[in-house]
Amino acid sequence: DRVESINVDVTKHTFERIIFRVPQSGIQGKFCMPYLLARAIIDGRVSLDHFTDSAVRDPDVLKLAERIQMNLDANLKAIDAGGRPCRVTLRLKDGQTLTREVQHAKGGPEIPMTPGELKGKFIECARQAINDGAARRALESIERLETLDNIRPLCQLLAG
Repeated sequence: DRVESINVDVTKHTFERIIFRVPQSGIQGKFCMPYLLARAIIDGRVSLDHFTDSAVRDPDVLKLAERIQMNLDANLKAIDAGGRPCRVTLRLKDGQTLTREVQHAKGGPEIPMTPGELKGKFIECARQAINDGAARRALESIERLETLDNIRPLCQLLAG
């Protein structure tokens, strides 16, 4: 509740794709900067579970999202071909201002996930289709894929 406002300055590429101000569905939540940033601040992360129709209606998230504004900044330039720069300015109610600019999101080749983060993401995604135990066994098989004599059991795990 210390946040007065948050401004997110983005490039044209991002501005043209993150198009919703208030999400009306889980799918729209994926393309709504106020929702994405508010969800990340409140929960410390954004996961697949946050893109359901009910999740995007979370009143605490929507209350914070009202204070978030995305702006097109033509002066924001990528330093390389893969760059998607973004600048976030957080204004606190005590008058303090915090600004951070990044060129790349975590998870790409420039800022890769740690092995633990990558495994966690695999499990989270796989659990959308198969149970937790099967997802973990599939991950174990994938980690030793080069030494498997037969991938049929792995395919069966992934097929559910």
